[in-house]
Amino acid sequence: MMNNLKNTLPAALLLAVLSSGLAYARPAAPIAHAILENSAHASLSAQGVSAALDIRKVAKCDIPIVWTDADSSPASPCHMAFLTLRAPGYPRSPTVSFPLSPYGADEGMTQLKMSFRKLDASSALPQVLVSAYTGGAHCCSLTSIFDLRPDGRWAHLELGAMDGDGEPDIEDIAGDGQQEILTADQSFLYAFASHAGSEAPVVISRYHDGELENVTRDPVYRTYLKDDLARRRRVWVKGGRFEPNGFLAYEVATRANIGDFSDGWRDMLAHAQSTEASGFGLSACDLKPAAEKQNGHGCSPAEKKPLPFPQALAAFLVQTGYITAEQARSVTEPQKQTADSRATAPAPMKDGPAPTNAPLPSSAAARPAENSEAVSASGLFAKSGTLFPLLASLALLVYLVPLLIAYRRHTANQHRIAMITILLGWTGVGWIIALIMALSQPSSRKG
Repeated sequence: MMNNLKNTLPAALLLAVLSSGLAYARPAAPIAHAILENSAHASLSAQGVSAALDIRKVAKCDIPIVWTDADSSPASPCHMAFLTLRAPGYPRSPTVSFPLSPYGADEGMTQLKMSFRKLDASSALPQVLVSAYTGGAHCCSLTSIFDLRPDGRWAHLELGAMDGDGEPDIEDIAGDGQQEILTADQSFLYAFASHAGSEAPVVISRYHDGELENVTRDPVYRTYLKDDLARRRRVWVKGGRFEPNGFLAYEVATRANIGDFSDGWRDMLAHAQSTEASGFGLSACDLKPAAEKQNGHGCSPAEKKPLPFPQALAAFLVQTGYITAEQARSVTEPQKQTADSRATAPAPMKDGPAPTNAPLPSSAAARPAENSEAVSASGLFAKSGTLFPLLASLALLVYLVPLLIAYRRHTANQHRIAMITILLGWTGVGWIIALIMALSQPSSRKG
């Protein structure tokens, strides 16, 4: 994957883009909640469940913990976060204490929170959500659901790492008393754009009987997904269609979820940017299973070449389960057959689905597949492998021109000219002064 980060939006617009995903959701209020701020203890008790968060200093830290994504082998001793649960009305359920993770800015997680929620409408007791922040750029919160099972055993289910610093949004979208958990498919981040330019599709899940079910494609949520798409599109258009491929990948995936894949694909073709121009994309190697690509060592040079954006997007959507292989073939194979007869000029960017007779954009899909892939790959590697070193060498040569002239002419005070060039040349004024000295001062060469 190419990582040519290009963040060209103003700070305010970046914030708008980053908050455009699930920020408009109206989270359902929890039954109770607590945040472990500067204290080492917090507790909740409601509807038959009691829970406590504690930070304890323990002598042995290499113990099984709930959040295995955190450092599971910290130096001993350490501070460890524990969650203690009990259900007083259920004698079969003993009090249990779960070690969550090493805790503290220098040792592990921070910003520990918990809430009681009725995620499973069929359960007599509420569920306990616990989350903490791992730290790092664009990252991450870990959240787990703790639930009392019918056999009297407390079990937990991990939701995985998510952007942000708290638990996911929870809302009763359908208005049927069943709360949905809203997360984002973070596999889209950096796939076709920078983090600021990426859009991650909404994932709607329901918790029942200890399991999490992805219900995003249930027809009852189509209006919600359409509204999500419309809101994000307005932000994208208002921002000048920044890094279009990041938004378009999200759009096609969302339209596939609501049964509108074909129209979404046509709109993508009308607005897409070539892989070479975007600076981001996927190769056949990126799309291989981890066991096969072996950290890149199991891929041939041809497999490491970036794919044209439409081809990479189709394969990526098949791999992530948004479309079938047949759907991918239906939109990629006709392009290979008709690409020669299509115009290569970019279509004007319009808001809304592109007409079926609109010319394709100046992207990889607008040219024969084999040629477009070669041009995209060669252009990319020409930039990164040859052009940059050449430009850097040329810039260094220009920067040292006063020094080179001084030594060539054997100018007096060569050392002074060298110091001015090296130390002050970057100011521009210093470079000009050094150049004048190199050209105007008499030569020290005799004869």
